[in-house]
Amino acid sequence: MFSCEEFRAELSNVVDEEIPGSLRRLVEHHLTECRACRILYDSTRKTLTILTEAGSFELEPRVSERLAARILASLKERD
Repeated sequence: MFSCEEFRAELSNVVDEEIPGSLRRLVEHHLTECRACRILYDSTRKTLTILTEAGSFELEPRVSERLAARILASLKERD
């Protein structure tokens, strides 16, 4: 039996199609049975598609600085 936790741990590999056939079958079966993981998988794929198709863009320096500061603060809180 393949759990939701196991699926989430492999999500990146599943989306990148970098899993062996035996694991792929477990994932595919799990997705037919678990609506929450199916939604997570579909949402992740759609988000990656949107981001990939949107291309890159530059933020204004002050926006970029604020974003970087928030990310660093968030990482420090986790430590």
